[in-house]
Amino acid sequence: MSSVISYFKKKPYLLVLIFILIIGLFFRTYKIVERFEFAHDGDLYSWIVKDIVVNHHFRLIGQLTSVPGIFIGGLFYYLLIPFFLVSKMDPIGVFGLGVLIGVLTILSYYFILTKLFNKTVGILAAFLHAVLLSTVGFDRWIVPTLPTKLWAIWYFYTLIMISRGNFSLLPILGILIGLIWHIHIALLPALLAIPAALFFARKLPNLKQTILFFTTLLITSSPLILFEVKHRFIQTQGLFINLSSTKEGEIGLRKLMLVLEMISKNTENLFLSPQSIPSTLRLPFLFIILSSVFLLIKYRQIKIREVLIIFIWLASIILFFSFSRTQISEYYFANLEVILLTIVSLIFALLIKSGKPGLGLTVFIFGLILVKNILFFVNSNPYQIGYLDRKAVTNFIEQDVKIQGYPCIGITYITRPGENVGFRYFFYLNKLHLVHPSIDVPVYNIVIPEELSKEVKYKFGHIGIIPPTKIPPKETIQKSCQTPNTNLTDPMWGYVD
Repeated sequence: MSSVISYFKKKPYLLVLIFILIIGLFFRTYKIVERFEFAHDGDLYSWIVKDIVVNHHFRLIGQLTSVPGIFIGGLFYYLLIPFFLVSKMDPIGVFGLGVLIGVLTILSYYFILTKLFNKTVGILAAFLHAVLLSTVGFDRWIVPTLPTKLWAIWYFYTLIMISRGNFSLLPILGILIGLIWHIHIALLPALLAIPAALFFARKLPNLKQTILFFTTLLITSSPLILFEVKHRFIQTQGLFINLSSTKEGEIGLRKLMLVLEMISKNTENLFLSPQSIPSTLRLPFLFIILSSVFLLIKYRQIKIREVLIIFIWLASIILFFSFSRTQISEYYFANLEVILLTIVSLIFALLIKSGKPGLGLTVFIFGLILVKNILFFVNSNPYQIGYLDRKAVTNFIEQDVKIQGYPCIGITYITRPGENVGFRYFFYLNKLHLVHPSIDVPVYNIVIPEELSKEVKYKFGHIGIIPPTKIPPKETIQKSCQTPNTNLTDPMWGYVD
């Protein structure tokens, strides 16, 4: 015991890092089942995993993206398989992947920023990523873009190291480029920062380093290459068609302002959530953070060439989406958060370096962030239409169908457009035979939220059920149930065989 104590006395940063990891785990696991969201994305990845595991369908692609003709790579779905198997194909197991990636990202912030700058910067950035509610929510949101922030911190590492003339990380850069298709193609414009990093290195990699780079790039890109060759480069064509399209969307100054608005809103959410500032102050808040790099340059906390690389990364994202007619969302810009967290961590590290008053102020601010976020997180009461409620609805229907002896049923939804999702995989797990609703089969109405109808008889969270009110004769039901199970045959948006 004394040897352990003496070890941590020699390396106090490790003790702080362990505390940060415990806090980070708390935020990522607290009431995870009760607050687990499950809607269309959950149905979709569950259906794809089922296709791989149950149907033994080896897939090169995952779901269709919002960009016509472009799919997400299959890696995310293969990563989910062990967690599905552990939970006996129940989707609740997938939160384990979110926790794992969240912890790896916290550790990566500490390791990488310690390597690039110093331990203080690494600790501060790891703490912020562990406790900021925006990053916590991102890690608890199980979708293919989940690894975005882990990808971004490692990409940041490779850029800075290459600019310093260290090409040993080129194989990692090859892996990261190959993984873009598996995460989100919105990361693609960030690659424009690579030429700048090579320019500032003032030398070129040797033959071995170049070969290793292309080898890892080829390996991680092989599913994409195989799919494109097999399907006559349909995604490549879809990408060019989308980029050259003049039919939809706007570009220019209005699109630029929309992009800046989304990035500034992300910045506000990153550092201030759940609190907010007036919308007119969001952009100045972003510019204040970015302009603080001049202070960092003045006090030699970061080099000018590294700031230029960061700004080229930022500018490439802004300009690409400003001149693209693609419809955009806030999560397209999640990769930029590593830039903001690094700058803020460097500023606070400089404040700590200034003396005891700076250290005291930093401890106070970071302590305030921790206490504020814990209090909000523990006391928040999310709207109850998630995993537990949707599963309870389908379990109730399955039990009632057994009691009533219905060979098949129909399902209708009383809700807003797009809210009639998140039930299909549970119907599959409960082995329910569904047919299209008609007067010839018993029909259950699912109401979201339950107050939309006064006829609701059973409630699970804020989801209501109206049981069948008109039961056709058994012979009519039997005849109607001869049709295939529509739960297995009907199309699902984003799903491809």
